[in-house]
Amino acid sequence: MKAFKFNLEQVLRMKVWREEEAKKALAVEVSALELLKARLSELQGELKVLWDADAKGEEPIIDYRGRLGILQYARHMGTLISGQEGTIAEQGERLKQKSDLLLKAMQERKVLEKLKERRKAEYRLERNRFEYAKLDEASAGYLRRLADQENDLKEEIGQ
Repeated sequence: MKAFKFNLEQVLRMKVWREEEAKKALAVEVSALELLKARLSELQGELKVLWDADAKGEEPIIDYRGRLGILQYARHMGTLISGQEGTIAEQGERLKQKSDLLLKAMQERKVLEKLKERRKAEYRLERNRFEYAKLDEASAGYLRRLADQENDLKEEIGQ
């Protein structure tokens, strides 16, 4: 009997490849999200330092123009922070899309692997039946030869 061969093996390899590509794409999106979060944290820290320095009043007295400059810079920092938060939300959406693609790729691969396992089990069952049939045939042949020898012996003894 021929060895087991799964006809869709190439398709299964392609599904595995797609899953690996989806994992890589997800990793890229996760690292991009981490970079965006780090930048946001950096901007928030810079704004906090700015507000803390202004609140302590340890620095020399700042005239209204200096204070106005600080407030304008703080507003600019707030705009940057809100823009960064929007970018993070967009990145979160892209991350969700990549995650969904990965889940779909994993499901498709699992479906083909289950099909392969089922076909392999069917093949084993068929092979076992074939082997048992060959064994039965061989046993029947052996018993026939044994019976023929016994009959030949009886004939020799009887003559």
